[in-house]
Amino acid sequence: MSTTVSLTELGAPGTTAAPATRPTAFLYDPAQDREKVRGQVALVLTWCLVGIVTAMTTAGLATTVWCLHGGDCTDATLELKAIASLATMVLTPLVGLVGAVTGFYFGEKAARVGE
Repeated sequence: MSTTVSLTELGAPGTTAAPATRPTAFLYDPAQDREKVRGQVALVLTWCLVGIVTAMTTAGLATTVWCLHGGDCTDATLELKAIASLATMVLTPLVGLVGAVTGFYFGEKAARVGE
């Protein structure tokens, strides 16, 4: 006693189901993935910039408060020379990168809207 099962139907044998649909083929467009990655890079660099500026501001405020409350401070500490030199070394290239990446990202979006 054998049963015949139609392979065009989905589901367990003996049940009624909708006919199977064929998979559709589509061409891969890398533009969507490229835009997603560009956006992620722009966000990561922007958040790095925000984090570094926040950390340097917090360090400057903490140093100032510590010096005002009787900490052992030199003139260089009061002028925040270490933080200023670190800001020059780190912030200058990071601001350039953030500007370039966000300019390229939004420029590319504006060019696509104009197409």
